[in-house]
Amino acid sequence: MRYVQNFLLNLIIPLLVPAWLSAGPMLVCDPYPVTELQPTSFVVVLDGTTHDVVPERYPDGSSRLNHDLGKIGDGAHTAKVKAVNSAVNPQTPLESAWVTISFMKAGSQIARTKDESEKLQPTRTFKGYLRDEH
Repeated sequence: MRYVQNFLLNLIIPLLVPAWLSAGPMLVCDPYPVTELQPTSFVVVLDGTTHDVVPERYPDGSSRLNHDLGKIGDGAHTAKVKAVNSAVNPQTPLESAWVTISFMKAGSQIARTKDESEKLQPTRTFKGYLRDEH
């Protein structure tokens, strides 16, 4: 009987654990250096819905944003993010500037879409290669 239990556990665990550990799409940032002021929270506005996200802390004292995007639906989305530190002065917390990110989600795949203001203008042209140029 014990052999059957061990066999079933050895069969089930390798099948279920990879599904549980598979990473979905995440919104992350580079870790804040230990020597810098650490955020106490991040404000993430995803398609108009505000989320307060607690930073992920590392043993060395640094922290970073790590927010799961797996539960949002497929399609075009916009996220606005800012870091907040309310430990220095709770009445007037320090806040970073907003960072806006546009992306497309299809299943577990996310591709960044650039806003028109982010696109670079061409630095050179090739005469005769466009149809309307002669």
